[in-house]
Amino acid sequence: MKNVVINLVHIIFLVGCFILPMIFGSAAGAAALLISLGWTIYLLFLRNYNVPTHQFQIIWTCIAPMFFIIFSLSSIGWDSMKYGFNTIAFVLALGVFIHFSSYRIKSYMEYLPLFATLGLLFGVIWAHLQQDLEITRRLTPLIGGGSNLAARIAILLAAFSTIFILLNHTKLMKAAVYVIIQILTILLVIYAGSRGALLAIPILIVAPIIFVLPCLWLRSVAVWICIFAMIGIAIFGFSYFDPNELASDLKTRLLSVANGEGMDASTERRYQMWQVAFQSFLEHPIIGTGWHSFIEVTEGTILESYAENGNYFNFHSDIANFAVAGGIIGLLLYFLLLFAPLIFWDTPKDHPYFRVRLYWAVIMPILYLVLGLTDMVMGFDYPTMFYAFTFAIIWGLTEQKKGSDIKNGAQTLVN
Repeated sequence: MKNVVINLVHIIFLVGCFILPMIFGSAAGAAALLISLGWTIYLLFLRNYNVPTHQFQIIWTCIAPMFFIIFSLSSIGWDSMKYGFNTIAFVLALGVFIHFSSYRIKSYMEYLPLFATLGLLFGVIWAHLQQDLEITRRLTPLIGGGSNLAARIAILLAAFSTIFILLNHTKLMKAAVYVIIQILTILLVIYAGSRGALLAIPILIVAPIIFVLPCLWLRSVAVWICIFAMIGIAIFGFSYFDPNELASDLKTRLLSVANGEGMDASTERRYQMWQVAFQSFLEHPIIGTGWHSFIEVTEGTILESYAENGNYFNFHSDIANFAVAGGIIGLLLYFLLLFAPLIFWDTPKDHPYFRVRLYWAVIMPILYLVLGLTDMVMGFDYPTMFYAFTFAIIWGLTEQKKGSDIKNGAQTLVN
């Protein structure tokens, strides 16, 4: 009975992380967070586990509570601290890591990325249903989060899915899965109507190819010509077949922001947000004014009425949000969260999953920085959970403690 419950909870966790977030949005992330909390509490009462923690996980465990501290320094109270809860995912990731490091199934890591691909497929089905039933014009999760969150979830699931082509599968399977991932992701971004998410598409196209190709190929001019040609074809095809004219709108937005004039209403609003955020940062540069203060910061500015009318307000940029909420200290903690796995890299080059780990440690901070340019990502429940937990899952399943299980199941990609 005990094993049945453990396996059921494990399945619910995977479903929340990878399979149903396109439909349930923030609720899926909340489910994974609660399960990880249970795992972590349970592990505190065990004495027989002896799994080594990696340096970046120790750094994460120290950093996450500091958001509570710096947010409460500006105003002690529940409102000043509740938005820091999501960063506790980086502490709970220890429980997730230890849980997954106990699995000894050889093929687990080999096929886990397909869970995320299944999540993309469910997202496309859900988007079709919303269109057919005329529920909403843009893809939107049922619970928590809007269309922009849906697009960002699609990008994150696609990134995890691409790990499949780095593993021990036939070239035909890798090519088929890669093409399916790209098609599903582009469809979801189109359905969601998120222009900011478009910026991440070229990264999703190129990064997996670079990591899967032999090093000698990467020194070939012909290979790079083919890669850029494929990007060009993808961009042209997307622009040509784009029903909502997202690509052309994105180009117009970027040019208008660069010129500082001719912006549409949505772009101008975000431009104003970034200006107000920058001014607040200049006035409170050290520890900011707390995550709860976003509406207060807009008082006396052109954003005041807009900010007060909404249920929740942020500056539509991770850098702007952390600059206002935590000042220089908040920004340093934010960048340390993102880049800790690379800064404190401790995986030896002869590790069977070296390239998989390196791929994840490189692509994730890049994606979060790009997605966070135009919207809130880190600090939102699902994306924050996904960042912390996917590192825990990958590092846990590929721990060398499992000896031959890992070596037999992995494709050595070090050469």
